[in-house]
Amino acid sequence: MASRRVEIVLVSLFVAALAGGTASGQDWHQGRARLEGTITSAKGEPIAGATVALRYEGGGPDLKTDKKGHFAILGLTGGSWEVDISAPGFQSRKISINVSEANRNQPINLSLEPEQQQEAPKMEVRLGGKTISKDAAAAIDKGNAAMKAKNYPEAEEQYLKAIAEVPDSPQLLAQLALTYYADNKHDQALTYAHKVAAMEPANTTAWLMIAELELQKGNLEAGQEALAKVPDEKITAPEPYMNVGILLYNRKKLAEADEAFTKALAKKSDDAQAYYYRGLARYQAKRVAEAKADLQKSIELDPSGKDSETAKEILKTMK
Repeated sequence: MASRRVEIVLVSLFVAALAGGTASGQDWHQGRARLEGTITSAKGEPIAGATVALRYEGGGPDLKTDKKGHFAILGLTGGSWEVDISAPGFQSRKISINVSEANRNQPINLSLEPEQQQEAPKMEVRLGGKTISKDAAAAIDKGNAAMKAKNYPEAEEQYLKAIAEVPDSPQLLAQLALTYYADNKHDQALTYAHKVAAMEPANTTAWLMIAELELQKGNLEAGQEALAKVPDEKITAPEPYMNVGILLYNRKKLAEADEAFTKALAKKSDDAQAYYYRGLARYQAKRVAEAKADLQKSIELDPSGKDSETAKEILKTMK
């Protein structure tokens, strides 16, 4: 009996990720290149309605062939493109081409072989080493699709259906926590992140989420306790240390705040905000020369930022 492993798609916690798409992939339509072609069957008959998916660094259009099997597009960026051709009843084809904006591009004339009819094997669906029902598997698939489409309420509903059958799956609980996080339902996200951490104490993703959410709520001690469970090398962004530093600064714990902002700068050495807040902490601690250097650096890195005017005013008071 064949097995299918249900895939839980994990997304980085601090992903403005959730905003979608790379900048370079969005520039695919800013060129001058023209591309065309014809898709036929193995017998040479045109295939109408075939999908021609063009991708340049993650972005690009999906075209449909006309009744003659023809497609064409103008305004593509030059460079390396992936072309994925599919049509109902036919085997898909994928090729790579180099598109030129200066010269005429050769037409893409391809034929598709008929889809091979195979008897579907009986499948056993598994999650985390356990067999689950087809209904639970379908709910997870629907949840993944809804999450990808940023339809978070639908994703939450589908994941909860699956969790009713497998309540002890840390992968599924983590995905639900992430979905609530993306939907700005932070209390629910925190609840499920704690469940994951209880099942998998070494799950750094869960502890990072707990740390961030506790710190956002102003719970310094709980945030620091969660962050302490994450090895420093697993923390790749400055935000956790920035949040700790700001809370410490507000409590007048200047030396500890300085240390936190320094850790943030170790993760991102050109972070203007980290320099600004460390400068404030050092200024309050009467470390004037160091504070001046930090505030000047914050202005240099972000001269029109929201903190730059305040930094300039403080610098005027320094002798």
